[in-house]
Amino acid sequence: MKNYKKILILIAIIFLIISIFFIIQTYSKYLSSATGETSVSIAKWNIKVNNLSVTTNTDISASIVPVFPGNSNIANNIIAPTAEGYFDLVLDFQDTDVSFNYTISSSVAEDSPVKDFVIVGYSIDNGERIDITDTQDNLVSEDILLTDNITTRTVRIFVKWIDDDSQTMDNADDTIATTSDNPAKFNVNLSFKQII
Repeated sequence: MKNYKKILILIAIIFLIISIFFIIQTYSKYLSSATGETSVSIAKWNIKVNNLSVTTNTDISASIVPVFPGNSNIANNIIAPTAEGYFDLVLDFQDTDVSFNYTISSSVAEDSPVKDFVIVGYSIDNGERIDITDTQDNLVSEDILLTDNITTRTVRIFVKWIDDDSQTMDNADDTIATTSDNPAKFNVNLSFKQII
């Protein structure tokens, strides 16, 4: 009987060792860990207006060059009541990987002697002129979709010194503005927003 007890204890110890081995293996399976890394390119967002990046330049005043062709009654590159001119905004978005919307709006600068200066129309990529009849909004807006497969857009903005019934300046104000040493100033605001 003593031998039987010894054999039973030996078998129990063997089973205990085997059980511990399997428990350790099972325990290690649930505590095992692994690490890894994945990478995905981040979409580029680098839009340029007249060769200035809008991500690094918030003031593009120096790159906006107004052209006033004049007529038989108004000299070139001079504004006077009824004078109409334009400026070009060349949008370069070849380094942009998302669809976006651009909006162009305008307002007369507070210190401008001419208060009746507004956007009256625009054209896109030398296309047909589109007149803007509501001079209060002065908005030009367009969605540029990634699927359009274009990388640039030239927007020509037509501006005019309004001298009709919708004007805020009368003839006396017009005369004072033309004798001022202050140039006429026009704020151009561009905003770009990703389309989600």
